[in-house]
Amino acid sequence: MRKLILLLLFPFLISAQDNAENKSQFVALYTVGNLWDKDKEPQNQPYFKEHSAFLSKLRKEETITLGARFSDTGMIVLKATDLQSAKALLHQDVAIQNGLFTVEVHPFLPFYRGCLE
Repeated sequence: MRKLILLLLFPFLISAQDNAENKSQFVALYTVGNLWDKDKEPQNQPYFKEHSAFLSKLRKEETITLGARFSDTGMIVLKATDLQSAKALLHQDVAIQNGLFTVEVHPFLPFYRGCLE
């Protein structure tokens, strides 16, 4: 009986595993938009707190796998099913919608798997 149940559930288990593995990685590059006021600190910019909360939610959901800043650019690596889904997700951010930041999203295809600490 146990073998029969496992045999019946096997296609569902494989399907669930495939869906998790079908997520690709994308890199999003953030720069300041037209709304950014150079005379204000980041925490005093409109929509900045909402932006931080949005990214925090994505981190908790493990959609964002890496985040960094370099020069005047912010960068995140995120998981999504395709490029359009990644773009649509990030454009839910009110800071993007209102021009505090701009974002470019590109496929992220690592050729070397290293360690980050």
